[in-house]
Amino acid sequence: MTAEPARGASGPLEESAEELYENAPCGYLSTDPDGVIVKINRTLLDWLGYDRADLVGRRTYQSLLSVGGRIYYETHYGPLLRMQGEVREIALELLRRDGSRIPALVNSVARADAAGAIAGIRTMVFEASSRRTYERELLAAQRFAERSAQRLSVLHGLVSDFAAALTPEDVGEVLVRGVRQAVRAVGGAVWLLADDDATLVRVNHAGAAHHPLLLRAPLDADLPHAAAVRGNELIQLASVEAARRRFPGFAEILADIGRDRALFVPLAVGERAIGVVGLSFDDTGEVDDDDLPMLRTLGHQAGQALERAQLHAEAVVRRRQAEFFAALSRHLDEAPGLRQRADRLVARLVPEIARWARVEVLVDRRLTRLASASLPVADEASAASAASAASAASAASAASAEDAPDASAGAVPGQHVATALATGAPQVATTDVDGTGPAVEVALPLRASGRVTGVLVMGLDGSRDVRGRLGFLGELAESAGLALENGRLYDQERENAHTLQRGLLAGEPLHDPRVAVTTFYRAAGDGLEVGGDWYDAFPIGPHKVALVVGDVVGRGIRAASAMGQLRSAIRALAATGLNPAALLERLDRFVDRFDVGRVSTVVYGELDLTSGHLRFACAGHLPPLVLEPDGDRRFLWGGRSGALAAHAGIRSRAEDAVRLRPGSRLLLYTDGLVERRDAGLEEQMTRLAREAGRRRRAPLTAMLPDLVDALVEADQYDDVCLLCVRFGVEPRFERELPADVAQLKSLRDDFRSWLSAMPLTADERDALLLVCSEATANAIEHGYRACDDGVVSVRAEVVDRVLELTVRDRGSWRRPNPETDRGRGLELIRSLMDRVSIEPGDCATGLGDGATEPGTVVTMRRRLTWKAAA
Repeated sequence: MTAEPARGASGPLEESAEELYENAPCGYLSTDPDGVIVKINRTLLDWLGYDRADLVGRRTYQSLLSVGGRIYYETHYGPLLRMQGEVREIALELLRRDGSRIPALVNSVARADAAGAIAGIRTMVFEASSRRTYERELLAAQRFAERSAQRLSVLHGLVSDFAAALTPEDVGEVLVRGVRQAVRAVGGAVWLLADDDATLVRVNHAGAAHHPLLLRAPLDADLPHAAAVRGNELIQLASVEAARRRFPGFAEILADIGRDRALFVPLAVGERAIGVVGLSFDDTGEVDDDDLPMLRTLGHQAGQALERAQLHAEAVVRRRQAEFFAALSRHLDEAPGLRQRADRLVARLVPEIARWARVEVLVDRRLTRLASASLPVADEASAASAASAASAASAASAASAEDAPDASAGAVPGQHVATALATGAPQVATTDVDGTGPAVEVALPLRASGRVTGVLVMGLDGSRDVRGRLGFLGELAESAGLALENGRLYDQERENAHTLQRGLLAGEPLHDPRVAVTTFYRAAGDGLEVGGDWYDAFPIGPHKVALVVGDVVGRGIRAASAMGQLRSAIRALAATGLNPAALLERLDRFVDRFDVGRVSTVVYGELDLTSGHLRFACAGHLPPLVLEPDGDRRFLWGGRSGALAAHAGIRSRAEDAVRLRPGSRLLLYTDGLVERRDAGLEEQMTRLAREAGRRRRAPLTAMLPDLVDALVEADQYDDVCLLCVRFGVEPRFERELPADVAQLKSLRDDFRSWLSAMPLTADERDALLLVCSEATANAIEHGYRACDDGVVSVRAEVVDRVLELTVRDRGSWRRPNPETDRGRGLELIRSLMDRVSIEPGDCATGLGDGATEPGTVVTMRRRLTWKAAA
C-alpha cells in the first residue's frame, strides 16, 4: 500500500483549518491585552457589516459593544476575565456598522505568556437566537413555577382562613370553598368522624345532595370517603366506570348527581385521619398530578385546623390575643419613627378595642400628646360633650407625675392618668364622654428600659368587665411601650446618622469668581445608615481646582470610614502635582495596601481656571456630563478604567482632556441618579442628559435638587450625590426660574457671580442686584398671582459699557392699588436705572382701559462706571 504524502505546515490541512475558522457558524476574534483586534473571522465580519481592514489593528473589541455593554465590560466582564482567565456565556449586544444591534452570547479566554502575563484574548461569539430551545425550556419552567406559586398561594390563603375558623363547620366551609377554587371542582363535601369513631358525618350542608349515604355513613361502608379515612389515603376516581369497578354503590350516586369524576383527600392529624374532603368534577374540570401533593398538604392542614377548632374556648381566646399582638407588632414595626408608630397604634385600637384612644409621652417630665383617635360622635350635642371631656382630661393630665395627687379607680378623668404615671399601675375612671352610654377610661403606663415613659389612654365600653381584661390590656401596654421606645431610638439614630453624613461631606467652599461649584446629596429612603457616596472640590494651586465624586461599596460606618479615608487620600495625592491618571494609580496602591474602599468608583478631574482645560479620569465611574451654553450636551466617555484595586490586571490608568467654554456646566454624579431596577442604564442616561439640558439656564443652586426630583423616586434604594461646576463667565447672563420667590436667592447668587467679573464699584453692583431681584419678584407676584407653574426669564448683557437687563414673564399684570404701600417696586427700579420700559404696557400708569394682556417684558438699562484699576 502506498503511503499518503505527509501534510506539512503549509499543506492542505492548514488551508482547511483556515477555511473552517473563516466560515465557522460562530464568530471568532482575537485581541491584544488592551482589546485591540488582531484577528477576526469572516462570519463575524459579515454579521457586523465591516471589512477586515476596518477593524484589525484599528478598533477594540469594547468599541463594538453597546454603551451598556462597555460599562459592563469595564465593571464585570473585564475584571472577571483577568482574574479567572476566562468568562463564558456572557449576554451582550454588538453594534453593526449601520448602528443596529446583534444580541449575542460570548465566551472569552485569556492566553498567558511564559511569565504568566496576559498575551492575548480569544473570543467566541454566538447569536442569541441559538438560545431558542433554552428559552422554551425556561418558559416551561416559568409556567411550572407560576403554577407552584398559585398552589402556594392557595395553601397560604387557606392556612390563614383556617386560623380564623372557630368551629368544625367553619373549617369545612373554608376548606370546600378554597379547594374547589384551587382545582376547579363543581362540588365538595367534608365528613368528620363522630364521637363513636365509627361513623362519618357531613359537616358542611350548603348545597349538599340529600342522598343518605352522602350525609351519614358507617366507617366500614364500601364507599370512597369511608375508605379514604380508614386507610388514610387519597382516592381518585377518574370516571364513573372507574368508580363502578371499585365502589359499585357510589358509582350510582355519582351518576345520579351528574358528576364524571371524584377525588377524596383524608384530613389527618399525624398518622390518623379524622375526616375527609370529597370533590366532584364535570367534564370541564381536571386535577393535575402536580396538584396531588398540594391536596395532601391541605388535608394535613385542615386536619390540624379541625383539631384546633375542638379545643377549649380559653385556648381560642389566648390564640386570638397572641394573633392580635403579633399583628399589632408588625403594624407598628412598619412605621420607623415615634410619632408614626403612635398614630398607627391609636388607629389600630379604635374601633377594634376602644371607643377612643390617645398616646401621651413624657418630654422634660411633662406629658406631650403624640396621637389620638376616636369613633365619630352621633350629633352636635355629643360632639360638644366629647370635646369638653377631652379638654378637661388633657388639662388634668398635663401635670407633672411627681406633683399628681393620689387617685383610686373611679376617679374623674385626668387624675387617673397622673396616678398611672406616678404608680406605674393601670388606673380606671368612669365617664360618659360621648353620650352613647356608660364608658370607662383606662390609663395604662408605657414602659421602656425599666422606667415609665408615657401613658396609653383608652375609652372602653362600660357594660363589659373591664377589670377582668386588665391583664390583657397590661400586656398590650407593655408591647406598645417597647415599640414606641424603639421608634424614639430610631428617630435619635436617624438624626445622628444624618449629622455624621453632613459632617463627612462638609468642606471649605471655593471662592473664586472664575468658577462656581454647587453640590447636592440625598440619602436613600429613610434609612439609619450613612452612605458611601461623596463629593469634593478644592484648589490645587492659584489657577486650578480639583473636582471629585466617588462611591464606596456598601453602607454604614465602614463605608463612611472608607469614604473619609479615600477623600483624604485624594486631597493628599492631588497636592503632589500628579495628573489624574497617575493619581488614580497611586490611589490603587493606597487601597491595596490598607484594604479600604476596594472596588470603589471615582471620577477625578482638574480644571484650569484660566483656560477651561479639564483633565479627568474615571475609575469605574459613570461619565461626567457637560452642558454647553448653546444647549449642546455630551457625556465624557474618555479616560475610563476599572474600579479601584479591582485586581483586574490594570497596568496603567487612562485619562482624557477637554476644554470647557465660558458658561459651561460640568455635572459629576453617582449611580443612584440613573440606575433603576425597572429601566435600562442607557435609557436613564439619555433621560439625564435631556432633563439636565432643560435646566441649563436654571440658577445653579436650584438646578441640582430640581434635577434629582425629576429623576429619582421618593423610595430610592441608593444614595444620590451630585457636584456641578459652572466655569467662567457667560458673555450673556441668561436664567429661567419657576415663579417662586424661594428661587430668588439662587438667582441673586448667580447674578452676583456674573457681575463680579466686571470692574464695578460695590455700590453699583449692589444696585444692579437689587434691581434684578425686585423686577423678578414683581414678575412672580404680579404676573403669576393665580398660577403655580409660571416661568420667569432673566437676561443681561453689556454692550459699550451699557448693561441691559430684561425680565420676561408669560402672565398678566394688574394695576397697583394706590390705597396700599404695595406696587412701589417700579419706582425703586426707575430710580436706580437710566431707562426702564415695560411692554405691552406700563403697569405704573395703567394699561389703557384697564384690560390686562398676557406676557410682560421689563427692559432696564444703565451706563456702567468702571472702577479704576488699582
